[in-house]
Amino acid sequence: MRTVTAAAVAPTVASLAGCRTETSPVTIAAGTEYGTYAVFAGLLADQLRAVSPGLEPTVLSTEGSLDNVRLLRDGEAALGLALEDGLDRIVADMPEAARPMALARIYENYLQLLVTEDSPIREVDDLRGRRVVLGAAGSGAAVTAVVLLGAAGLRTRDLTVRYMGLAAGLDRLVEDDVDAVFWSGGIPTPTISKAGQERPLRMIDLGALAAPMSRQSGYRYSTRKVPPVDYGPPSGGTTIGVPNLLLARRDLPHEVAREIVDIMVSRADLLIPDFVRGLQYLEPATMIQTGRIPLHPGALSAYRALHG
Repeated sequence: MRTVTAAAVAPTVASLAGCRTETSPVTIAAGTEYGTYAVFAGLLADQLRAVSPGLEPTVLSTEGSLDNVRLLRDGEAALGLALEDGLDRIVADMPEAARPMALARIYENYLQLLVTEDSPIREVDDLRGRRVVLGAAGSGAAVTAVVLLGAAGLRTRDLTVRYMGLAAGLDRLVEDDVDAVFWSGGIPTPTISKAGQERPLRMIDLGALAAPMSRQSGYRYSTRKVPPVDYGPPSGGTTIGVPNLLLARRDLPHEVAREIVDIMVSRADLLIPDFVRGLQYLEPATMIQTGRIPLHPGALSAYRALHG
């Protein structure tokens, strides 16, 4: 069952011109509880309330990117967060009227492959025959992980694959019930750091697979240096970066889309979770870089007004 992790607040969206008086609920499809999506969505909801008391934001706890796109398609959410890779193919299979549009590129996720500190697993090929959590079934992490496995010459049938959320996966990892867990999110992710206090964890270096992943999928993956973190690869290391987009239903009122973009631009410093490092959140130069997902007309209007 879905849970609301940020309470709905009362009424009214004042448009930028201040002429709207009706209530405008804004439901944000986020991600697993305590993940970066959920934290960001909660911060955004807080700022929507603070700046536009007429907006009525709620945050849904979900399985992640794919789940969020389905919620947008089905009209159960107005906004949703999703990893960019593979998004154009998912949207292409939807009726045009249901295809979401983008409000902004928000930040870049890090793909994280986690094992226990004492694990013999040192590289992706060592996953062969192992019990591996690819992420939640509706998550973007699971999609990216399959691409990474293919780039390393592995198929899911070469592993014992399990699908579950981060907290459950880490519990299994600490208990030796699985051998590795994939996660896509900010670094550090507090849930991972907490699990590492019970049993030391480490990330596998993944950066060398960015180029073969790009050749295999047609999407341009990036190699990113891992910021200093207690569970990072030995001597630093690299991983795979994938941008996140804030999506909206295409029937979101233009004035609401403009309002949300203005808030993200003017209050960007208040939308950065205090636990993350190394992520470029809401950089003006990159917010409009939404790949093959077109900007919502209301968002486009806001960017033109802000930047000409």
